[in-house]
Amino acid sequence: MCGIVGYKGKRKACNILLECIKTLEYRGYDSVGIATLANDQFQIKKDIGKIDEVHNKLNFLTLQGNLGVAHTRWSTHGGVTQINAHPHLSQDKKVAVVHNGIVENYQELKHELEKHGIKFISQTDTEIFPQYISYSMKQGKSFKDAVHETLLRVEGSYAIVAVNVSGEMIVARNGSPLVLGIGKDEIFAASDVPAFLEHTNKVVYLDDEEYAVLDLGNVVDSSKNYEVYNVKTNKKIKKEIKTITWTLEQAKKGNYPHFMLKEITEQKETIKKAIEQDHELIAKVTDAIKNAHGVFFVGCGTSYHACVSASYIFAHVAKRHVNVVLASEFRNHENFLKKETLVVAVSQSGETADLLDAVKTAKAHGCKTIAIVNVMGSTLTRLCDTSVMMNSGPEICVLSTKSYTSQLALLLLFAYSSAGRLEDGKKIINSACKHVDKVIDVGLEKLKPLAEKLHKQHDFFLIGRDLAYPSALEGALKIKEVSYIHAEGFAGAELKHGTIALIEKGVPCIALITKSTRKLILSNAMEVKARNGYIIGVSDENNEVFDYFIQVPAAGDADPILMIIPLQILAYYLALAKGLDVDKPRNLAKSVVVR
Repeated sequence: MCGIVGYKGKRKACNILLECIKTLEYRGYDSVGIATLANDQFQIKKDIGKIDEVHNKLNFLTLQGNLGVAHTRWSTHGGVTQINAHPHLSQDKKVAVVHNGIVENYQELKHELEKHGIKFISQTDTEIFPQYISYSMKQGKSFKDAVHETLLRVEGSYAIVAVNVSGEMIVARNGSPLVLGIGKDEIFAASDVPAFLEHTNKVVYLDDEEYAVLDLGNVVDSSKNYEVYNVKTNKKIKKEIKTITWTLEQAKKGNYPHFMLKEITEQKETIKKAIEQDHELIAKVTDAIKNAHGVFFVGCGTSYHACVSASYIFAHVAKRHVNVVLASEFRNHENFLKKETLVVAVSQSGETADLLDAVKTAKAHGCKTIAIVNVMGSTLTRLCDTSVMMNSGPEICVLSTKSYTSQLALLLLFAYSSAGRLEDGKKIINSACKHVDKVIDVGLEKLKPLAEKLHKQHDFFLIGRDLAYPSALEGALKIKEVSYIHAEGFAGAELKHGTIALIEKGVPCIALITKSTRKLILSNAMEVKARNGYIIGVSDENNEVFDYFIQVPAAGDADPILMIIPLQILAYYLALAKGLDVDKPRNLAKSVVVR
């Protein structure tokens, strides 16, 4: 996943582009580059490193012109080098492109162009775009037609912004997110809305296999500053301008040192907002679940863990079986999909490639589809028959925190609604919300010294049963993602089926305990203790087996909402103790838009 920005207007482009691309750094931070157009030629600066590091070295603000593109990279094709950093230029230096995605037929197209004397200088698949566009223009095609021909030839996923030395700008998407920002006398294109939210909240979402020609010209009506076309038919498409309700402050850190901490502390409000849903929508989703012959919950990573947790609650409360499938493995269940099947796709971004593929597979079989998602206007919301918004506001940190608890709350709500007990579900969630601030305060106080004590450990093990088991999976994922410490989550009884062989003196084991599983998990914890493991108890009451105790009030079916918060905070402090970048962990991206 990478972040891309395009700007065309009356202001100095480099200032706008630098500001916008900084907002998208969570999407990639291997390298960064900006190209602007001035005096009919491109000025370009790019290098490896994070945005501020490269800016301090190169000073992007010396670039001239009122049009340009910017890119922050998460490498997938070609190493992390200065020459592989975006933007990429054509051989004749007349076309510049930034790209997010993967060109699957890169080698075929490269060999075709090389036969015509075109030399490639990078190892990236992205260079196909400027080179092929330029080649087509040399065959007499206009810039628009050359871009269109290139899009027809490319196989794979892309979001691109392409510009030429005449000042024409064209953007396109297929499988990777791209949104237009419609301002006064200016227009933006970006991977995500927060990039330009300071300048406009008027947006146009592009769908797959669409491209847009951005031409301000002398047009006074900003809604007519662009034209959108279908890639396959090349027919013009009418697109609706939508208004974003997120505020700029929601997308900024404020007084917090990191987005991760800010987003953890927002959970008291975001959990409440998650269940503030229209009653007709709740009834619609509930009826779809109850009337389906076969229900699949599908997600990736954190969202998958929320699905696992929800499947337990649906079994206990609604007495309904739910199939939980990793999105990347969903194709293995294709033979069970029918028109009566319901697929519930869970995602923060709504742009994860594997999840979108799963939904497309479901729709190809005529299944009904429901999205539980945070980003309004995302690809997932446009693919699914019905969408339920998580209402969490922008989540900038690469790690999902507030979106996870919002997912848990929504899925719990639908479980209770499916059992005819909607108000009971709301009461349970709202009751848990009353404890969130205290859980956060206790965590911030007690977990920093624990992290400082344990940050040099090489392994963490987390155990739980029933609803605490998915929490163990998610807690282990948080520790791995941000602190780079190996961590594994287990159903408590599975510990002795092999993993207990890894327990040595001082190895931390986090025991997640609910009232219904207390005796069983304490027994598992004692097994670890007998082998000199270090036991951290997350429970509503202390026990002599614990070497360290974190109190979390019992919340019944909302236990997973509360017990994950201390694990989020512990992961945060472990990363700080190791001097790591909390908001942008290595090798990770906010939404995985490549398969």
